Formats: sequence, C-alpha cells, structure tokens
Amino acid sequence: MRGKYRNIEISGSRNIDISKFSKGAVTLPVFLLITLIVFELAAAGIVVVNALNNSFFGERLAAEAWQAARAGAQDAVLLVIKKCPLSDCDPVSYTLSVGARSSAQVTIVRDPVSGKITVGSTGESFTRKKKIEVILGVDQGSGQVKVQSFKEIAL
Repeated sequence: MRGKYRNIEISGSRNIDISKFSKGAVTLPVFLLITLIVFELAAAGIVVVNALNNSFFGERLAAEAWQAARAGAQDAVLLVIKKCPLSDCDPVSYTLSVGARSSAQVTIVRDPVSGKITVGSTGESFTRKKKIEVILGVDQGSGQVKVQSFKEIAL
C-alpha cells in the first residue's frame, strides 16, 4: 500500500510496515468461500444420491409388498379350497411371512347370504403396503370354488 497509511506509528516510537500483512488479508475470505462452495456441492450430491436411492428402493419395496399380498391371497384361496368350501367358515385372520422383510396380513370372511368368500391380503415390506382382494364363488351343490375377482385395492 502506498500513501498516507503505509507506515503506522504505534506507541509513539515504533513504526510497522503493514504492506507485508495486507497480502494475506484476502486469503481468509477466499479460503472460506472455496470451502463453502465445496460443502454446498457435497451436500447437493448427498441429497441427489439419497433421492435417487430412495426412489429405486421404494419401487423395489412396493414390488415386494405386492408380491407378499399376492402370496397371502393365493395361500388363503388354497386354505378355502382345502378346508371350507361347503361348511361355514369362521372368519379367519393370520399373518404369513414372505421372505426376510415382507409379510402378509390375511383375512377370510364368508358372506352368509350370498355364500361368497372374500379374501383380503395386505402385503407389507418395511413402510410400503399393498392390498389385494379376492372374491370366491362357491357352488353349494358340488363345492367347486371359482375365483370371481382378483384385484389390487388402493390403500
């Protein structure tokens, strides 16, 4: 620095040349600015990777929940065919474990008026849930069971 502030007098007798200190005065703000930019890029990268991972993992969990619900519904249909096509089935509710992280909550209910049996199966994989409903028609003369409806129900 040139001009009237080049030499500063401190305590009357000492003169200090501040020109050698002024060169490093810009270093700290530049360093802080670069550090801030690096941290912002790292945080943005973490957010983007996390969002992509959650979306792909969420789709996988939804597919696993649907498969668990389907397995529960199929298991219930077999149970109805084996145990109670002609007799009065009591309402049944049970949990079927499907794989390491999925399960299905299954309910079987018979409508006494129409004779139809409704099977509800809710598959769950961590936080994802899917529900399948099956309506079975039972011929009271022969005991033959027919699937009238097999569909996914929105939760």
